Amino acid sequence: MSQLNQLFIWIFEQLKSVVELFVADPGNQWGITIVFFTILFNILMLPVNLSQMKTMRKQQALQPEVAKLQAKYKNDPQKMQEMQMKLYKENNVSMFGGCLPLLITYPIFIAMFSVFRQLAADGKLTGMRFTPLIPDLSANNNIILAALSVGTMLLSTYITTMRTKTADNPAAASANKMQYMMAVLFGWITYTSNSALGLYWITGNLFRMIQGLILNAVEKKKEEQVIK
Repeated sequence: MSQLNQLFIWIFEQLKSVVELFVADPGNQWGITIVFFTILFNILMLPVNLSQMKTMRKQQALQPEVAKLQAKYKNDPQKMQEMQMKLYKENNVSMFGGCLPLLITYPIFIAMFSVFRQLAADGKLTGMRFTPLIPDLSANNNIILAALSVGTMLLSTYITTMRTKTADNPAAASANKMQYMMAVLFGWITYTSNSALGLYWITGNLFRMIQGLILNAVEKKKEEQVIK
């Protein structure tokens, strides 16, 4: 087992030892521990997510200039790309800044797959019931969790990008399409993996939905103040 897996399992065990002080049922102990871990991880990810949204806003603001470059260098794609990169650099915008959360979130998801599989193999999750939706945290083929995984991921994507004009922002539109395809893939992974992984992913999606709603409200309030 990799050192990263050992680290995550150690963190889970420490969190569970705290949860045990307040919760008696073993299944609820593990379920709440997974939820707490997911929330803590997403709180740590907040700076990265804020940076992503800032990058998307800047890309949207520069889109008229990008459109001009596309028209000017429509017969020279290499030159157009060069000038677009120069435009972004001059305005301190990263072309790949919007992908950074994906580069962190998805590898952690894969790590969680191994962690929960190990916990199940050790018998720690076997027979652990958490809410009526999850009769066994170690069991797979939970169709309800798979559906919730897809639904919450799509809603999270929509809320996060609802203030970005994807019709005028090819980069954002492309990222959104990838998210929709990934939602289906992650739904399948959730279905074929143990329920603990599904609980982790759905909790993370719900957190990102709430985060997106709050950030959108803050952005809207700032825009209203500018107009006034």
